Amino acid sequence: MIMILQGRSLERRVEDSLKGIGLSLRRLGLLGHLRRDPGMSFSALARRAGIKVQSLHPIIDALISDGYVATVGSGGQGRAAVIELTDRGVKVLERAAQLIADYDHEVFAEDEWKDLGTALTRLGEALWREHMASSDGVTAPTAAPVAGRPSRG
Repeated sequence: MIMILQGRSLERRVEDSLKGIGLSLRRLGLLGHLRRDPGMSFSALARRAGIKVQSLHPIIDALISDGYVATVGSGGQGRAAVIELTDRGVKVLERAAQLIADYDHEVFAEDEWKDLGTALTRLGEALWREHMASSDGVTAPTAAPVAGRPSRG
């Protein structure tokens, strides 16, 4: 229960800092998916994010309005429109990664919090390697993508 309560508290603090740059964790996640896999269709992005396409459309509309993504293709005649990051979307992702890295450094800098941060990082990297090893024969990267640090995979 302690981890759940602490996790929620930390999540609220991250959400508040992301609001300052016009993002939420959900929007950040969607942009991250688009950075890792450019040109995804609405249905593929919705599946990846674990939401329904109908729920995704208003979020993408807002991201388009903010200039973070653009749709490519008409989606007509059996062809799905795809969603791509714009330069502004890449920049806001970089800014979000820096905010989160700064926050991680602030929270997990000393004492027991530092030990917890190290343990959580190791666990996250192990889970990432396990996930990558089990997905379609893709070679697992050496480390999971971490905010503020580019992926080495």
